[in-house]
Amino acid sequence: MTWPFENDTSSVVKKLANRSMRADKRSRLLLLFTIALSVCMVFSIILISSGLQEKYKNTQRNKAQIGILGITDEQSERLLEKEDVLWIGEYSAIGLFYVDSKTITVAYGNQDYFLHQEEKTLQGNTPQKVNEIMLPQNYIDYLGKSYQAGDTVSLDLTGTGQEAEYILSGILNDTKESDGYFIYVNKELARSLSEDMFQVTAYTRLNTKAISSGAILDFAEEVIQDTGIVKEQINLTEYFAVMSGAIKSGIPIPVPVLAALTAVLAATIVYGVFYTKIVKNVQMFGRLRTIGMTKKQMKRMAGKEGRLYALMGIPMGLVFGILIGFAGCPDGFRVKTAVLYAVLVAAAAFLTVNIAIFKPVRVAMHTSPVEGTRYLAYTGKVKNSRGLHRRFTPFNLAKMNIQRNRKKAVLTLFMLGMSGAFLLVTSTAAGSVDPEKQANFKYYPYGNILIQIKNTVGSSFDKESEPYGSSKLQLEGNPLKSQTLLQELEEIDGIEKITECDCIHMTITFPGGSGSITSITDFFPTLNREQVEEKQTVLSDGTADYDDMAARNGILAEEETAKVGDTLKIEGRASDGSSFDIEAVVVGTYNRADLMEDSPVVPGSPYFIMTYDTAKKLTGITEQTGILAVKASDGYFQEVLDAVRKIADRNGTIEVNAVEQTIANIQYRYHSSIRAMYMISAILFIFGSISLMNMFLVDFQSRKCEFGLFEVVGTTKNQLNKMLDREIGIYLGGSLAISLICGSILSVIVCRQLDMMNHCITLKLPWIFLLALAAVLAVIYLTFSVYARSELKKTSILSAIRED
Repeated sequence: MTWPFENDTSSVVKKLANRSMRADKRSRLLLLFTIALSVCMVFSIILISSGLQEKYKNTQRNKAQIGILGITDEQSERLLEKEDVLWIGEYSAIGLFYVDSKTITVAYGNQDYFLHQEEKTLQGNTPQKVNEIMLPQNYIDYLGKSYQAGDTVSLDLTGTGQEAEYILSGILNDTKESDGYFIYVNKELARSLSEDMFQVTAYTRLNTKAISSGAILDFAEEVIQDTGIVKEQINLTEYFAVMSGAIKSGIPIPVPVLAALTAVLAATIVYGVFYTKIVKNVQMFGRLRTIGMTKKQMKRMAGKEGRLYALMGIPMGLVFGILIGFAGCPDGFRVKTAVLYAVLVAAAAFLTVNIAIFKPVRVAMHTSPVEGTRYLAYTGKVKNSRGLHRRFTPFNLAKMNIQRNRKKAVLTLFMLGMSGAFLLVTSTAAGSVDPEKQANFKYYPYGNILIQIKNTVGSSFDKESEPYGSSKLQLEGNPLKSQTLLQELEEIDGIEKITECDCIHMTITFPGGSGSITSITDFFPTLNREQVEEKQTVLSDGTADYDDMAARNGILAEEETAKVGDTLKIEGRASDGSSFDIEAVVVGTYNRADLMEDSPVVPGSPYFIMTYDTAKKLTGITEQTGILAVKASDGYFQEVLDAVRKIADRNGTIEVNAVEQTIANIQYRYHSSIRAMYMISAILFIFGSISLMNMFLVDFQSRKCEFGLFEVVGTTKNQLNKMLDREIGIYLGGSLAISLICGSILSVIVCRQLDMMNHCITLKLPWIFLLALAAVLAVIYLTFSVYARSELKKTSILSAIRED
């Protein structure tokens, strides 16, 4: 006699697995839906997060990789003949002048610069003749005119009072309101206005996909051969840093961590649903064992069924994940990226499903024929109770049902609670981003309005103007020390405090990455002896010794700019009006965030710091106040700002910078990150809600026999309804408590970490999401109660027992 499972029965096992799937349509649909939803959630979160960074890369993707400083017309022509050069965008800032509180910059740029490097469109053309100019639309709006390309306009091009007529060759489509505007001229006029100072930067797009700084520079050095350009002229743009991921947009979302956590939640849900299905069919497995099915074959059959669910559910999840990922960040969606992550997510999901079904499969595999005939799906591992008598109340019945399978109860509560906790963490982080805090921390530590000396008074085209005009003003009669100015400021209602900050306008040049050179011209702090000693506590390396720094032109530098022992080039205005050019020795380095947190200076987050005596020796300036930090009282900011700007306009030698523009810039930078975090919160919210209903429905269907047996012993449907109400209430209440406790702890940890890195978090409770979470739990409670009552009414005792 031959038993059915003695020979090669792989086809039989496959048929049994397929029939098991078809036999229970409701469980099949729930499992497929659960797997698809889990994959969709993980995949969509990954696509949205990666899309956010791809969107940021789009800002540089088609731009120049290098800028060539001081390029000549002959060099430019030779370079453009190279087949590895796609385009060259030429640009040069010629000079500037002031109109009221606005800065007007005169510059030259060719068409490739605007179309490719700036990625802006224009009506008409860039200026080709000496009598042609191009204006941006926002400057035309500021002038209150309605110019069109081709119009003749009367304009004071240099701010020296010499008005002339020009042909408007083009209008740049730039409509954003600003504190500064541009006038663009042709190359010939730019050269004549600059006299001997004309210098063009050639933003060059190379025919290479290299993104590392070293590879770009190596490629560039090959290209410039026989052009007369030397490698010292080559400067890297932001391209390599953005494209390589060294600089990221806004707040980076930890995709691997988030994906791993959501995958664990998804696996937990798949485990719960599949476990319920397996134990529901234990009696069937027992019957198969009686006719000779081995443990190995049982394992193969159950495993085969789980994998079939995975093979059907994963593709569905990937399709919906792509749709959500595209809708969440269409500008950052990349087919290549989506395909790569789809393969990784599919493989991870398949492995996760196999891990999730491991325990249920073991239950099926180790079921003996005798156990199979007496196994009840709802018993689980029963633990003997010491209590001999219990009141048969709905609450006690609910409690006993939860206690009889503690692992399942703990797993359910954990899954539901952590789903809500992650929702609260992401929504809290998104709602707690505070651009104002970051602006105040980095740049406005002593006041939300900064009054500083103008570096160019009137117009830089004035022959008497100097490159370091603010230093001349500080030397000859510092306007910020004027008693008249200080008295006017003190009379303004709403000013809480005015802080004098010593700083001098200078240029620092230091080596950038991979041989590039970076020059920064700005106001830099000069500190007295006591202030320098305070900085010792924030130094990451070196020593802040005032006398040593003053004796050998020592400076403190930002740690990513230089290291102790390096020499940096510093330029500025000497007391006789000439320019000094010295090599300063780095005696100490600091982290800019640590500096601003423990011992802030103005201007904030500087690249280097010099002593008062060193600055006096180089410039001759004794009254080194370069900025007045004005702190406006709460509710008086706009009134104070308007009053200060009126004073500045009358004065003519000072200008005003306010925190509001910095806040707007930071908001713009963080906008995409915040939006992505809210979308992730919404995905988690929907996923958790659907999964919760899914789990309760599966559990209800698997316990119909139990409800029938309760009715046999006299339990009424009303009592069963109360029991189920108490049971779901315990689960929902417990999961809400876990969500609130774990969500609060994790939110504090995550927000603190983000604040330590970016100083941009002010912890705020996500009230809308908290209320939404409570509302959804209430809806689930009511929905399940109505569903349970309806199902119990339709289910008779005999049909319930037969169905199991």
